Amino acid sequence: MPDYDPTAPNARRYPRVITMDEITAMPRLEFNTGIDTAIFLSRERDDARYFRQGVCFQEPDHGDYHWEQTNFDETHYCLKGKIRLRVRDASDREVVLEATQGEHIYLPAGYAYTLEATGVETAFFWTSGPSPRAGLVEAPEYSAQLKSLRN
Repeated sequence: MPDYDPTAPNARRYPRVITMDEITAMPRLEFNTGIDTAIFLSRERDDARYFRQGVCFQEPDHGDYHWEQTNFDETHYCLKGKIRLRVRDASDREVVLEATQGEHIYLPAGYAYTLEATGVETAFFWTSGPSPRAGLVEAPEYSAQLKSLRN
């Protein structure tokens, strides 16, 4: 039997359980002061083809995090605390969405989103797809960290 090479293409593409302990031990990608994420399923680390998943951790008074979502859909499932999202469409209409523990928010492409502080510690599970072929081009250092975890 040949030696297992975890860096080979599709080497980590197999069914498995990923625990919360494993997720919280992942390196964090900081979005702003007091808000970061642990991406635990990705093209870089896991050969995931179609989506990426993580847990976002927010301090009660975190700085706002804004992004334009042009080429992927996303969901946020609130694990604890409260998620507050300001949503703006192409016509500059805005709405504020809030979700508490056990609630789920759907975020389709084509909108601008801002995560705002809620005054409570928050954690939410997120998933996005399709995962861009190039991976995390917006965060090359973090992408390299995920790739290094293949060993």
